[in-house]
Amino acid sequence: MKDFNDFLNEQTEKNTYNLDPEALTDEEKLFNRCKERSLYLIEQSEKTEGKLRELLKRSGKYPDDVIDRVVVFLKEYGYLDDLRYARQLIKYYKGQKSAKEIEQKLYTRKVDRNAIKTAMEEFKEDSDDADSSELEAVQALIQKKYGTVDPDALEPDAKRKMYASLMRKGFSYEMIKKALEIEDVE
Repeated sequence: MKDFNDFLNEQTEKNTYNLDPEALTDEEKLFNRCKERSLYLIEQSEKTEGKLRELLKRSGKYPDDVIDRVVVFLKEYGYLDDLRYARQLIKYYKGQKSAKEIEQKLYTRKVDRNAIKTAMEEFKEDSDDADSSELEAVQALIQKKYGTVDPDALEPDAKRKMYASLMRKGFSYEMIKKALEIEDVE
């Protein structure tokens, strides 16, 4: 079994790893500091690549090339994965928000556009699940905002306002109509 000295000798021979902080260049020190800061930020809550880059740039301590190296490092070890983040967010909001609203949330959280596209396509591939979750979401919102609604009992102005409000949330006219028909049957 190898001990710590054997490890140090191997690494010194390969010249790939240095434990002496005094022997590190300023660039390596900055890279290590940026890496530690990134890991700290990710430990607090999962971040997207875009959000992490924004936070590191906003600090003003790290140049773009160091941030790029850190992002590559974090991706290699699976700490940054926008597709995984998008899938988790979709799973979390499924049945609570419309597909358009979920997609908008992904954009505002700086998820990579390709990851959004892939995750939304995966979600919509199972169209029965996507439709039923969207139907659940619109029904839950109607119940929360309006209580038990009889669409025929609503005045035209109130009905129009309800439809407009739900459409602003990203639900289609057909989905709202379908949800109200189901509400009416119950």
